[in-house]
Amino acid sequence: MAAYDTLLVKIDKRSGGSRYRLYNVKQRICDSALEVFDFPLDIVALRYSKVGYLGHELLIKLNDVEGIERIDISPYCLCIEKNIVFNWEDLEADILFAIETVVKKPVVLKD
Repeated sequence: MAAYDTLLVKIDKRSGGSRYRLYNVKQRICDSALEVFDFPLDIVALRYSKVGYLGHELLIKLNDVEGIERIDISPYCLCIEKNIVFNWEDLEADILFAIETVVKKPVVLKD
């Protein structure tokens, strides 16, 4: 597969402790500089945000993932905070699937 047919994602597990993960992506996923959303998602706040189409769709998909408490979204990065009773192993596949679904490209993890 050519590089443009996939989405490169680098997961930073070191930032912010065990409750936070950064998903750095090689494609713009939102239009705003930085927006913060508490979960469950406040649809009114989302409607008045400036995240754009991809950001909106991504946040809607991630709203269905049990265990996410907050997301900071910027053009090339998602910072996800999880609830302490959930394991990243329980969430990671759903998060990556949501990203794949919205950008319509398979995700390739970068080491």
